[in-house]
Amino acid sequence: MKRHAAPAKPILKRPIFWVILIVIIVIGGFTVGRKPIINLFNQATVTKPKPKPVKLTRHEKKIAKKYHLSPKATANAHSAKVTAIGDSVMVDIVPEMKQVFPRAIVDGEVGRQFYDLPTIAQNLKAQHKLADNVVVNLGTNGPPEKTDISRFLKVVGSKRQVYWINTHVPTQKWESQTNQLITSTAKHNRNVHVVDWHGRSENQPNWFADDEVHLQTKGAIAYVGLLANTMA
Repeated sequence: MKRHAAPAKPILKRPIFWVILIVIIVIGGFTVGRKPIINLFNQATVTKPKPKPVKLTRHEKKIAKKYHLSPKATANAHSAKVTAIGDSVMVDIVPEMKQVFPRAIVDGEVGRQFYDLPTIAQNLKAQHKLADNVVVNLGTNGPPEKTDISRFLKVVGSKRQVYWINTHVPTQKWESQTNQLITSTAKHNRNVHVVDWHGRSENQPNWFADDEVHLQTKGAIAYVGLLANTMA
């Protein structure tokens, strides 16, 4: 009587299959969520280096205390190249700007309007005086027009950062209009940032002169401090 060969075991029941599969998994790395398992273990042991503490000079420490700045904001302001363009409010704060931003170019003029801004920026650019950080303080004397803002942003370009200080002119009807347009401009341009002076100065009458617009010393310190902290 002829003997029949024993039927072959299915591959999944062969021990050698499972041994080979385990070796492949260990060597190649089994992926979970598109990341190898070995990476999941490595991630648990990775620690981010702690940021180095900012060291300030004695003079910088005095500035930080006076303007209520963090060490980082103080150091950034001290080294930042800034061009500040504004109206009479900017004229008022030149000493404070120079204390906090010693490398700043400050271009302020009494009675300046928004429609002057594109030409001023173009002239400064031609003179190589338009820095990587451009501070704008306009709106005291009238509201901006979208066309003037568009022309200005075209001169500045997309690589420079614009820090637009909104307006505190409670006696003028264009205050809200101006601030809404500044906010809208920032939402639609990644390099434009709002410096919320209107919000910061709310309920601070002792910061202002009798006209509720121009600044007393306390107001000037708060104004420049806010700018430096926002830029940081």
